[in-house]
Amino acid sequence: MEVDLWEAAVGVIKWLTLSVFILSLSMVQAFAEMMTPKTWKTKLLFNLYSQSSNNGAQVFDDSGDEDVLVFEPMLFASYQIDETTNINANITFDTWTAESDTRLDGNTGQSGEGIGLQSRISGNFSYTKEVDKSLWTPKVGFSSEYDYKSFNAGLSWTGSFAEDNFTLTTSAQYFMDSTNLFDYINEKTKDAEDKRVYSLDINASQFLTRNDILSIGHTTIIQNGALESIRNTTKIAGTRVAEQLPGSRKRYAYYTQLVHAFSDDLAFSNKYRFYHDSWDLKSHTYETSLRFTTNDENGFLELNYRFYSQSNVKYFHRTLTSITPSFTSDSDLEKFTSHRIGPHYSYDLGEAKIYNFEIENLNLSTAAYYSTRSNDLSYVLTQFSVGAEF
Repeated sequence: MEVDLWEAAVGVIKWLTLSVFILSLSMVQAFAEMMTPKTWKTKLLFNLYSQSSNNGAQVFDDSGDEDVLVFEPMLFASYQIDETTNINANITFDTWTAESDTRLDGNTGQSGEGIGLQSRISGNFSYTKEVDKSLWTPKVGFSSEYDYKSFNAGLSWTGSFAEDNFTLTTSAQYFMDSTNLFDYINEKTKDAEDKRVYSLDINASQFLTRNDILSIGHTTIIQNGALESIRNTTKIAGTRVAEQLPGSRKRYAYYTQLVHAFSDDLAFSNKYRFYHDSWDLKSHTYETSLRFTTNDENGFLELNYRFYSQSNVKYFHRTLTSITPSFTSDSDLEKFTSHRIGPHYSYDLGEAKIYNFEIENLNLSTAAYYSTRSNDLSYVLTQFSVGAEF
């Protein structure tokens, strides 16, 4: 988990002139939703993701084809019950096509055409209550697709100290998942197997000066159960065999972010995250962003660059001559580096009227990111969103 303090500012320049709450991520988002009682805020986001690669060693038909096209509309809604209480919800619907997956169908198997277009629906719901200088946020969520089901629940607490110059956030979450792996011998999906995930995140944010905010945090994730993927195989002595992975994985991340305002119209963010786990994977993430206010402070343009590098897990082999207790050839788990770059633009249009419906503020936002990896995978992600307050 990485923190993002951009949204805390709600405009870079306000850091320089106002004593506002600029807090850790969970508190920022929650307080940002504390609107006028009995009001709504909604946002409709459209994501289009295109991935290209012919170097996926895990692809069962030896093509290496990892091409994927995903369309993802997302609806966010927030309702302010009273001055200290609100509810939030988001619903996501994904549809995608991937040539390497089309034959993994429990009905037709490898000899048939497969299921082709696939889909997933997911949702998250939370209730936030402000009590003195603290926020309490219980939340639940779900996700459902052809071969994977998930239910999650969690609780977050954020406290504000030192005249709101320092905040501490803890967030715990539990995922109760089930997955249907693929039987390559009988060419059908297996019965559902359990997977459990436990997550704990601790984050602290501090005003260093009127122009600077520092955030640091740590995340621990423990996974147990069926950790293999339905789509992944490894070539062993010339034959494709479904990957086999340990039944547990412990994951740890340490992250920090510094945001500095150069002027009323320009700010800079710098992030770093170090990650390691019990499978011996280690990674480093560096991300930098430059944000300009535009349109008389009603909009912003952000330029973003991200560099990522990781080692491979100790079970990774592109090919094997004999079966070992644990093995995978998943290209996401091998050693690689990646670069991502792109702009993000947002503009508040102010009051609007659509079919006699009064909107207090209408927001338009768009973004585009290009990424390339050293193991011959690249992707393009484009976003467009429309938001309204009423």
